[in-house]
Amino acid sequence: MIEVISAERRYTIRVAAQLAGMHEQSLRMYERRGLIQPQRSKGNIRLFSDDDIDQIRFIRRLVDDLGVNLAGVEVIIQMRRQLIQAQTALATLRQE
Repeated sequence: MIEVISAERRYTIRVAAQLAGMHEQSLRMYERRGLIQPQRSKGNIRLFSDDDIDQIRFIRRLVDDLGVNLAGVEVIIQMRRQLIQAQTALATLRQE
């Protein structure tokens, strides 16, 4: 099932797992660990965006190709978020 919300595609967990080449249970575990944060429908169904799928594929590359464990993935993702925030803050300062 694909749900369209404001022209952005959203996928159920089954479709997201297929797109990422993973098992649904892995996506549930990633969510519990805070590695992904899919939106929820009014019926509390997980809805994954294209950005979520990209994040899942990024995690999979870290784990499968580079041998990073999930604790390491958490650190990498947190550092990535901090870098993006710092870049945003720097861009804002440059505009002022």
